[in-house]
Amino acid sequence: MNTPDEQPTVRKGKFLREQVYKTLKNTILIGGLQPKKRLIEEKLADEMGTSRTPVREAIQKLEKEGLIHRLPRGGYAVSIVTDEDIEEVFGIRSVIEGYAGYLATSRATEDDIKALEEIVQKEEECLKENNTEEIIQLNTEFHDRLYKAAKSAKLYTIINDLRDYIYRYRIIIFRYSGMAEISINDHKDMIGLMKEKNAMQVEKLVRKHIIRGKNLIKKKIKRDVVKHGPGKKTSPGR
Repeated sequence: MNTPDEQPTVRKGKFLREQVYKTLKNTILIGGLQPKKRLIEEKLADEMGTSRTPVREAIQKLEKEGLIHRLPRGGYAVSIVTDEDIEEVFGIRSVIEGYAGYLATSRATEDDIKALEEIVQKEEECLKENNTEEIIQLNTEFHDRLYKAAKSAKLYTIINDLRDYIYRYRIIIFRYSGMAEISINDHKDMIGLMKEKNAMQVEKLVRKHIIRGKNLIKKKIKRDVVKHGPGKKTSPGR
């Protein structure tokens, strides 16, 4: 049994491991660690001001999630996004998120619609300021609010389980010139159709919105393969 003096140390240790894991995971998701680049535990530990143990534990956890993979000669590297990953994740997204848009159209309250409009207004302000990072955050917030408006806890949980992978892909999409403006226009159209209670058209638009992103990412992958050569195929989340 732990003494009172030992308990804070245990909590601190668990907190540190979780912080290192979250920091490393977020760095991967935002593109701070490039795919195929070898991860050096000692260097990462120095950068985060910690020992190698929590870094090693974080790496092992991220390997299970598919965000990194083990190299043939030892060590780890960030997993690349493959064509197979894109087809699978976006195929799932187009179905469940399209359905969520359908449900949201018939179940959204006036407050839900108002909240979506406020997010779009902020997106347009960020577009004028060329603040891509904030637009990505607002884009995530818009979709989150839309799916909550579906009033289905089970459906929202399923969508939320894909959140990390969706965010990684969303960053890639918004690096394309003009995509932020196209995405915002889609959001405005979704709101207009929701006001008209046109659930089927909202579902179609959400699917179109997602498939467009899929095609852009696949285009980038093909371009990167031509430029850098093929990399290790891994599937995030498996």
